[in-house]
Amino acid sequence: MSVINQMLKDLEQRTPEQGQAIMPVAISHKPSTIKIVLISLTVLISLNFLGFYIWNLQEQIQAKQQVSSSELIVKETIQVQPQVSSSELIVKETIQVQPQVSSSELIVKETIQVQPQVSSSELIVKEKIQVQPHVSSSELIVKEKIQVQQQVSNGELIVKEKSQRPVVKSELKTSVKKEIKKAKISQMSVSRRQLTSAELVTQKLVRAEKSIKINDIIKAEQLFEEVLIIEPSHKQARKKLAALWFGRKSYQQATNLLSQGIALDRNDAQLRLLKARIHLQQGQHQAVYNTLKPLSLIKQQEYQVMLANVSQHIEQFKSAAQAYKILIDMQGYSGRWHLGLAIVYDRNSQFSLAVTEYTLALTKSDLSIASAEFAQQRMQALGE
Repeated sequence: MSVINQMLKDLEQRTPEQGQAIMPVAISHKPSTIKIVLISLTVLISLNFLGFYIWNLQEQIQAKQQVSSSELIVKETIQVQPQVSSSELIVKETIQVQPQVSSSELIVKETIQVQPQVSSSELIVKEKIQVQPHVSSSELIVKEKIQVQQQVSNGELIVKEKSQRPVVKSELKTSVKKEIKKAKISQMSVSRRQLTSAELVTQKLVRAEKSIKINDIIKAEQLFEEVLIIEPSHKQARKKLAALWFGRKSYQQATNLLSQGIALDRNDAQLRLLKARIHLQQGQHQAVYNTLKPLSLIKQQEYQVMLANVSQHIEQFKSAAQAYKILIDMQGYSGRWHLGLAIVYDRNSQFSLAVTEYTLALTKSDLSIASAEFAQQRMQALGE
């Protein structure tokens, strides 16, 4: 029993006293994760919309600023003088600009006229800027017309300008300066005179000579060819071009070029001599003879010497003897021509004539020792 009583006492002590309120126990609840995510998304979307709205608003403001900057507000003090009619308003402003450009005068007149219609709801403003020059040889003429129409509809003023750009005084001065410059430029004339064929040939020949001096052979050849296209009968250009082609061993081109020149002038000994040299360089002795034979009677030392030598080589003794005779006529004091003629007679079996020419050759003082000895030996061999 004592144990039971003790237990009852313990229970009585544990039970709250009467009159005391039982304190509720606070239960902690965890916040929901889904709600947090939804709230975060809502905030982010709202911020995005707000940023887009602000960006769009800035773009509209910038566009308006660009439009407003492209439109220039014209602020001028205009004195209005009413005429007799109460429905018309005329404003006149005159600006005179008179810069001196050497001896010429420039007069710029600007007239601004505003004419409202009779209707009280519409106002038409017309602005006309006109440059009226005096008709004189000493005055510069500049004309500029700008028409501006302003209409008022339902209490709003609309400015229409053909150039779609308002004009202020500063821009007017700039435009006037530009017009002056344009007028000056328009007065300057550059005349181009076409060169004559002779002047063009001379110019190309000079350039060709300069190209040769700086060793630009290709350019020189091109210029000489252009000269011959303009003037095919130009012998100097033909000779120099043939010499350049001969120098770089373009023998066929050079001979063709010289043949064309000979066809134009068959009595040109220089062209024939150049062509003969090219054939001789190639060992074409018969071609050399055929080239020189048509002018066999010409009194030119170099021409006759080459003709005499090539005639002996191909055994054309008659032509060779004739060439030496011409040389003797030209230079009778020289013994070498007599010696050459004697050799021709000797080879052609005309021994008596050969001995005579050997004897004449020995009488001349210009023979070398070897040549004189050869003449004496031949005379002895021929029985003299």
